[in-house]
This record gives sequence, structure tokens and C-alpha cells, in this order.
Amino acid sequence: MKNYYLALIVSALLTINIFAEEVEEVVVTSSLTKQTVSDLEDPLHVVDGDDVKAGGIQSLGETLDELLGVHTADFGAAVGQPVIRGMSGSRVRVLENGVVVRDVAALGPDHVNDINLLNSQQIEVVKGPSSLLYANGGAGGVINVVDNSIATTNIAERVMSLGVETQSVNNGEAVDFSYENNVSGFNVTFVASDSMFEDYEVPAGAVYPDEHHDDDHADSEEDHSEESLAMLPNSDVENTYTKFGVSRAGDWGYLGFSYSDNEGVMGVPFHVEAHGEHDDDHMDSEEEGEEHGEERIFSQIDSNKFDLKGSLVTNAYPLINKVDFSFRDSSYEHLEAHAEEEGHHDDDHSESEEGGHDHEEPTLFKTNATEFGVIVDVSAGDLTRKIVFNTAEQDSSIIGEEAFMLPVSTEETTFGYFVSRDYGSYGYDLGVRSDEISRSGSVAHHDDDHADEAGEVENFDKDLSTLSVAFNFDQDFSDNLNVNLGLSRFERAPDVVELFMNGPHLATGRFEVGNPNLDTEISRNVDITFDYQMNNMYATLAYYQNDVSNYIYLRDEEHDEDHHDSEGEGEHEGLIHAEFVQEDATLEGYEFEVGSTYELANGTLDISFGRDVVEGKLEAGGYIPRMAPARNFYSASYTSNGYTYSAVLKDVADHEDVAEDETMTDGYKMLNLRVGKEYEILGANLKVSAFANNVLDQVARNSTSFAKDAVPLPGRNVGLNIRLTY
Repeated sequence: MKNYYLALIVSALLTINIFAEEVEEVVVTSSLTKQTVSDLEDPLHVVDGDDVKAGGIQSLGETLDELLGVHTADFGAAVGQPVIRGMSGSRVRVLENGVVVRDVAALGPDHVNDINLLNSQQIEVVKGPSSLLYANGGAGGVINVVDNSIATTNIAERVMSLGVETQSVNNGEAVDFSYENNVSGFNVTFVASDSMFEDYEVPAGAVYPDEHHDDDHADSEEDHSEESLAMLPNSDVENTYTKFGVSRAGDWGYLGFSYSDNEGVMGVPFHVEAHGEHDDDHMDSEEEGEEHGEERIFSQIDSNKFDLKGSLVTNAYPLINKVDFSFRDSSYEHLEAHAEEEGHHDDDHSESEEGGHDHEEPTLFKTNATEFGVIVDVSAGDLTRKIVFNTAEQDSSIIGEEAFMLPVSTEETTFGYFVSRDYGSYGYDLGVRSDEISRSGSVAHHDDDHADEAGEVENFDKDLSTLSVAFNFDQDFSDNLNVNLGLSRFERAPDVVELFMNGPHLATGRFEVGNPNLDTEISRNVDITFDYQMNNMYATLAYYQNDVSNYIYLRDEEHDEDHHDSEGEGEHEGLIHAEFVQEDATLEGYEFEVGSTYELANGTLDISFGRDVVEGKLEAGGYIPRMAPARNFYSASYTSNGYTYSAVLKDVADHEDVAEDETMTDGYKMLNLRVGKEYEILGANLKVSAFANNVLDQVARNSTSFAKDAVPLPGRNVGLNIRLTY
């Protein structure tokens, strides 16, 4: 409740002079030390919202997958959790309008990020030390999705937009509508979208791994039973989203609120079944592969967010120039359930379900969170200075069949100081962030055979303190060459899954065990970027090295014969036993891009080549699991007579540097094409974009995914996006 009181107090202060005169519009981002897009330096990259919409609806990770250094950990069509420079999970913070999105994505790789991209104006991607300016724990980076739901300046004119989209690979359809206007001095915004995508097609040669192979099969790829697929079962997605906002702006600042509702249903294309003793009839049917092929496994999501944001300009007061504040109350529910498809209720299977293989009970993942933040601008002259205070409370629970963690609660309090100065040819950013984090949870200890009945319950109250520092130095050595140096020391507290997980996690095919005694993770990062530009040519080279003490990862347990026999007698036979452990590690890589622009007789041609490489090694030997392979990007774009043609070829290498017992992935070439045209019709703007993704119909798997063996990426996808704005 204390967050509510803080929000009300600041809101009351901001209502002073609420009817003051308007000010000129200023384009801003969520950056703490920069004010406009033109001020932003590497390694922050901005993706325009129009580009997001024109290429077809995708997951957050897949949308950003063509950015150097950014990958996706997919789990079917809906889920694409971003990976930045080899780091994922809680090391990559996803924000909406500068506030952390507190969904259940961190609880499992099969959970979707609670973000609607159709409403986005831009997506900011922060890599390396600069991420400290946005959120705690983001040693890998930060992704901030920005929209205009709470207008910070007065809307100049009414704008309405209607968009429709079709996709061939999943027989998909989507429609979205947006409206913004200034009504009697109040800025009003509204967006709504509805989409439906069926199971997607996969290329010829895509296979389901045979889950019922013997030991010899694991060593022989040639003996692997392959099944060509036309569709990937349970890869469908339905989603309905609405959001509205109201704000008031003037030369005093702004004050506004927004409310969003996000509901969806999505199939879960991969789910390992833990089983113990089963009757003969059921085992026979399972060995024949009937269950996994016809069982409907799906998730339902229901999310609500209320945001209150404002800014008070206080130039009349000594030292304090401006005070920004934000408050968010969010509720997120994720229900996973099983259902038998029609026609698959034979007597033998029904009887077996009664005998201990019941899939009727769903699993409910639920989180409720409140967050309040204040940014005080105490800049003076050319010196930009910000003081930050932030507090957050979050409660998470899992109820049902897959309750692999008992209820947990988290409280976070942040104090930060950020300063930057521009001297013309050079400048710097410095940030210090102190976080007090309290995580409360329990661990139910199971017996040796992982029985469903929990034994002794042990309670833990973890009080963790972290201190992080980041420094960026930017130098223009000439009119053509710029160098950016970033140094940072991040401390990341273990998240609730790493601490308190203890149960079967069917999405990963593992019985996962956390460790309440894990230490704080410490990352020491060096990042140097060279930018060169001359006439119509440019080149960028970024090198980074991240030495991590106490790196936390999920390690699969080695199975000796005795353990295998005892596990086979237990309730969770078929699951890999895995534990969260710590070990020093190093992540190292580079990103390189070179391009040129040519003015031709009938248009403009842009061509570029890019490459990114990241390697993650453990100090004791071996590789960090689920890292990304090297990639080359070949891009071309041609603009002529109002038409824009673009082509991107992503050449992904074989991924052979894998952790012990991890599956290698083959390389592939992903060709994406797009053509767009704008028309002016009766005062309205009409944008038409046709796209073709995976034109070569390549079998492709993301090495970063837990489900990479069973869930290939979609096949050839042709689509059309039409958007009318008036």
C-alpha cells in the first residue's frame, strides 16, 4: 500500500498549475541522461514502430533478431524472449515506457513477454554498460518498448489509423485500430487489436525427435526416426488487446494515466510428460506416439496494467529543474492446460488417465506487482545530473499440476545517481545504482524419487544488496571517426527461480532445483565501439568482453546407472535432473557492419554487410548452454518512385560449441523480402507493405531455445500489411 500513497502525493503536487499554457513539443525517450533521439549514442539502437508493423506480427525476440548482437529464444510463434550478447532471462530487462514489465516470462522459457508491438512507436535496444541507466540487473541489456498512450505534449491534431494483416504460413489474420486527439485540452489515446493465427507450416525435412529411443539412438543421428511435418501442432496464437490513456500537458509539464487489457490463447508446441508407473494399455498408446500428436496443450493469458505518469517543471526552484514520476500496478495470469482433441477418447486411454497420468488439472502462474519511481533533474549548465529513486513489490505464485515453485515475494528499492556532460568533441556518462532486494520464498524438499508429495518445507528470507557502476566515454577523433568506450561493474541478485525452484518443469523437460544459497553475480564489462563515416560509406565495429564471477546457469546432472534406475522408479521418469549452479564465466564477442549508399538515376540503393559473434565459456572448461552461433547479414534496400524494396539474407553458422549433452544445431540461410508503397488518398495516408519471410523455406532452429529440437521455425511466409491513417 505504501506505493499507492507515494503515487497520490506526487500526483497531487503535479496538479499545481495544471491549467497553465502549452509548450512546444519535444521528442523524448526513456533515457535518463539524454533528451532526444539525436543525443543517443551507441550502443543504443532505435527500431521505428512503422518498421515493426510492416514486417508482419512476430514475437518480441523475433522482431529484433536482425539487430547485430540480439537473438531470440523462441518457443513457438508467440514466445520469443530476447537474448543480448549471449545473455537472457533476468539479465535482459524488458521495459514498457521506461518501467519494467513484471510478467511471468522469467519463470519459464515458454512464457510470452507481456508486450503489444502493434502499439509501439519505437523500440530502444541497449547493449552493454549503458543498460545500468534503465534498470537493475540488466547485465546483458535492456529493451524498452515506447508508445504514446500517455502523451507528454499536447496532441496537435486528430489521428486515426486502421491496419489489417494477413500471413500465409499460419493462415493468420490481424486487425488493429488507433485513435489520438486533444479533446477540450485533454490528450486522449486509444488502441485495440485482434489477431488469430493457426498452427504454422514448417519446411519439408523438419522432424520431431523420437522421445522413446534407446541409448544407442542418442549416439547415432542416422538411426533417428524422422517425420516430415506439414504443420507444427499447438503453434497457434489468438490475442485481443486494448489500451487507452488520458493526459494533460502544458509548460508546467504533464500528468496522465493509461489502462491496458491483454488477453490471449496460445498453443504450447513442446511439453515433456513426466510419468511413473502406467498401465500397459497407456504405455502402448504412448509408444505409438498417439498422445503427443493429438493432445491439445495451450496457455491462456490475462494481463491488466494501470500506469500513472507525470512531470513537473520546477525551473523557479533552486537546484531542481524537473521531477518525473511513474507508478504502475499490474496483474498477470498465465494458465497452462491440457485437453484431448475431439475423437481421441478411446477406452484404453481414458482408463489409463485414471491410473496416474491425469492431465486434467491446469497450472496457473500468477503475479501481481506495483512499482513507483521518481527522477529528479538537478542539472546545471552543461552538466546533466539525475537522482533516481525506485521501489517495487511483486508477488508470484504457481498453482496446479506444474507448481514447481512455492509462492514468492520480492521487494526492491533503488537509489541512483547519473551524470553526463558534452564537451563538443567528447563527452561522458556516469551512473551509480544501489539496490536493496528482499526475496522471500520456501522450498519443499522431495524424497529421492521426486515424489509428488512434498516433505519438509524450509522458509527463506533473502536480503540482498547490490552496487553497480557504469561509465561511458565518447570521443570524436575526427569528422569521420568516433570511439565509444564503456566500462561497468554490474551486480545481479539471483532471481526467484534460481533461488527457490524445486520441481518438474515440463517446458524444459527437466526437474529443476534452485539453490537458496546462491551468491550475487558480478559482471565486469568492457565495451568499445568504433564508428567511421565518409561520404556515402560507413563502418561500425564493436568489441566486448564480460567477465562474470558467480555466473548462474542451469546445469544438467550427470546420470549414472544407479541414479537412472532410482529415477525410473519415481514419479518424474523422463525428466532430466538439473540444478542452478554458479561458476566463473567469460562472454566475449564482436559486432561488425559496413555499408554504403548510392544515388542512382532512378532511385537510392543502400547495401550493407554485418556479422556478429559471441562465445560463452566456463572457467572450469566447457561452454555456457544455449549460446548463439555466428551470423552474417547481407542487406540491400532500393527506393524509387515512392516504392521501397528491401532484402535481408541472414546466414547462420552451425552451432558446435555446445555444453555437455547439449544438441548441436545446423546452420541455415534465412532470406526475407519486403516491398512497400505509400499513397495519399483524399487527405489520408495509405501504406501497403508486402513481405515474404524465409523465402528459401529453410529448416531452421534457434540454438538459444530449450525447444530447439522439437520446434523448428516457420516455413515460407508470404503476407500483406495495409495501414490507413487519417
